[in-house]
Parts: sequence; structure tokens; C-alpha cells
Amino acid sequence: MTHAGVTVIFNPRAGGNKQRFLSEILQHAGVKVELLQTTHPGHARELARKVRAHQRLFVAGGDGSLNEALNGLLDAQIDGHEVPPLGIIPLGTANVLAVEVGLSLRAKAIASYINNPSMVWVRPGVVNGRAFFLMVGMGADADTVANVSLRLKRLIGKGAYILEGLRNIFFPRHRDFEVNIGRENYRVAGVVVTHAKHYGGAFVISPEASLTSNNLDVVLMPGNGIGALSRYGLALTLNRLHEQSDVSLVQTERVTITSHCGPAPLQIDGESAGKLPCEISLSPYPVRLMVPPAYADIHNADQSNPKQDGRPLLQIAAD
Repeated sequence: MTHAGVTVIFNPRAGGNKQRFLSEILQHAGVKVELLQTTHPGHARELARKVRAHQRLFVAGGDGSLNEALNGLLDAQIDGHEVPPLGIIPLGTANVLAVEVGLSLRAKAIASYINNPSMVWVRPGVVNGRAFFLMVGMGADADTVANVSLRLKRLIGKGAYILEGLRNIFFPRHRDFEVNIGRENYRVAGVVVTHAKHYGGAFVISPEASLTSNNLDVVLMPGNGIGALSRYGLALTLNRLHEQSDVSLVQTERVTITSHCGPAPLQIDGESAGKLPCEISLSPYPVRLMVPPAYADIHNADQSNPKQDGRPLLQIAAD
């Protein structure tokens, strides 16, 4: 593909090891980079909004940083601006988006991807005005994200979520949500609305979900208490959550969720953000996501999808 300038948004507070890893990646890539460093929460959103359309924008960070940048690109589109394609340099705790598109976590592989990405069109999800690539969760997973120790997260990464998740299993909060999908209503204790098949890293939560799909997958979990949450947690680690007899999976373009248990948190792309009630749908503003060529090849069939705003929802970059 024609090489454009490369802009990288990076959080310098990510830690020395991650800064060294980023330097190693960029050295292998051998490209001249404009490095934009964030200084406060929400800064990646502000920076992404100003990146010019002819650049290639990469976010060096985790799924939360990518979420901020995604929202910045949608802000710019709403203001009537063309926006650059968005890419991933995975430096986060779980890196679910990188796993979803099959991006290796090795420096040389990431460098090769920076130099030779393909592109797909993605319509992000939107919840209460905030865009997301991956998912929105309510219930035990949102409680875990909301209460995880940031200090412990810095020390042991994913382990902090596992410990907090176990605490939520053995000391569960009462959760009671009403989910409205079209004319159907569901009463559940946990729900994940996902645009991706992976969750928490490499775990498969909805095998048919796809970033390039014009649907969201709604995973409905009615069970509460130690027994049900333990069973769901184990099934997820075995990639069999969707096979549980009491778990339902519904595809839809729009869903509304209310709480019957008082204020309950949301997790959006792995970050705690807002509370119920919420309405979730797909954005009318697609973005170009830079992906490894193998991911784009697999999704070639999706090029027959209806167009959005005159643009295909999936497009392979021209060489």
C-alpha cells in the first residue's frame, strides 16, 4: 500500500518496559514517526481528533487507549472531517482488539504490520453516546472492572482482574437487569453486548461475532450467586460460555438495558465507564481499522455488505 506518514499516540506513564518495547518495534519498522504523548485521561481522544486524514494513526497502549482514540475519530467525523485509519500497537493488559484481528505480540511482527497493514471498515458500537470497538458489559464483569485495584493492575496485570473476579464470584452483588431487544424482554443478572468474538484476551465469548458485522451479539446470563458465576467463569475459560443451557445469544442492531437493582456500573472495552440505564446500537460513522492481511483476507466475503454513507463497511487497502 502507499505509505503515508505515521503518527503514534502513546501514554508515557505506561512504564519503562513498555517504552522500551515501543522503541524496539519502531526500530524494526524503520519508519519516521510523529510521537504524541498523552498527559491526562481523555487526552488520546483529544489528540486523535486532530490527526489529519492522510496520516496512519497507531495507538501504543491497551484497549482503553484505543477506545479513547476511536471516540476522537468519531468526534472529528461528526464535525465533518475525514479521518485517518486507526491501528494497534498492543501495550495493554489484555489487548483484546489485537487478539481479535490476529495481531502477534512480537516486536518484529508488529513492525511488519505497521509497514504493511490491510484495512477493514468497522461500524463501532455506541452506548449512551460513547463509541466502542469491542463490548459493553453489565453484571459481575463490570463490577470486577469497576473495583479492580489499579496498583495491583500495575504490579500483576491480568492477575488483578482474576483476583477481583474471584472476589465477585464468592461475594456476589445482587444484579437484576431488564434487556429489551425488539419486542422481546429478558430478565438477567449479567449481560455482555459484544462486537468481537474474544473477551478478556483470547477467551471466546461469542464465536459468530465480528468487528465487520452489522449486528451486535448480546450474551444473556440469568444466573446469579456463587454457583452460576463459578460455572460461567469456568465455561468462559474453556470457550464454552455460549454453550451453557441457561445462556442465550441474540443478534441485534439495537438493545436497551435498565437496572432493577439501583445504579450499576458499565464496562466499555475493559474500562469502567458510566452506569445504567443504557441504549446500545451501531454508529452511522464507520472507521478504517488497520489489520494484518490475514484478517482482511478472511473477511473478504463481507465486502458484499450494504454500504454505509456510500462507503463499503469492509475494504481491503489497495497495494
